[in-house]
Amino acid sequence: MIKRCTHGAPQVVSNRLNISWGALLLRLIVLLLIVGHAQAREVHKEITITTQQWPPYQFESNRIQSGFAINALSCVMKRLNQDYRVIFLPWGRAQNGVAQGKYDGFFSASQNSTRDSYAVHSNTFIEQQWNFYLLKDTTISLDKQAIKQDAKFGSRKHANTTFWLKRNDFKVIYETTRVEELIKLLQAGKIDGIMENKLLFSDAVNRAHLSMSQFKVVPNISKPLGVYFGKIFLQSYPDFLNQFNAHTEACRFETYD
Repeated sequence: MIKRCTHGAPQVVSNRLNISWGALLLRLIVLLLIVGHAQAREVHKEITITTQQWPPYQFESNRIQSGFAINALSCVMKRLNQDYRVIFLPWGRAQNGVAQGKYDGFFSASQNSTRDSYAVHSNTFIEQQWNFYLLKDTTISLDKQAIKQDAKFGSRKHANTTFWLKRNDFKVIYETTRVEELIKLLQAGKIDGIMENKLLFSDAVNRAHLSMSQFKVVPNISKPLGVYFGKIFLQSYPDFLNQFNAHTEACRFETYD
């Protein structure tokens, strides 16, 4: 004799309903995570990026901002469709403001360990070559070891060139805020050399109505520039740096000698 279970069918239906509701709930959770992640990727505000007067890379005159770095940054931000504002400040304040979270980033800047402690460097996409500059009639031998041993340098305050010279045990005896002041010190014999950005030095020489033929040039290193975004900013927008970096190659600035 075969016994039939009269309660089997409803139990199967109940199990199917539980599985359906569970699958639906799982899909809903996944959808919410995707939407939330997409929203976190967008920066719904004007990004503030500080900088300094640093021709020919960036400069401001009559509220008009120009320069190679200004153009390269604009290229990236346009590709991102991102609102931003460049604020010109003394270079020390420009960097400290990002460290304190007052501003979101600063540029154009090369990498060093002090900056790395409070900000993250983007891909580099703006050319920079560092050279040693001495007077044409210098008696110092034009090799790096002799320059390191014998030359006394002037350098810019808060600049990575100054950080590099000191870290590598070069003699820095004067610090000023402008390359033009360093050139005057060099001509007056108060310093023996300047280690500076190639384009920056050439621009300063031209504006001082001097000639590059008055100087000896010893190539040092390539130190390309990017944008430092503050760690405080990136905590709120962790996806932004990867988005920014995706467009730097298309907006690269280089010169060809």
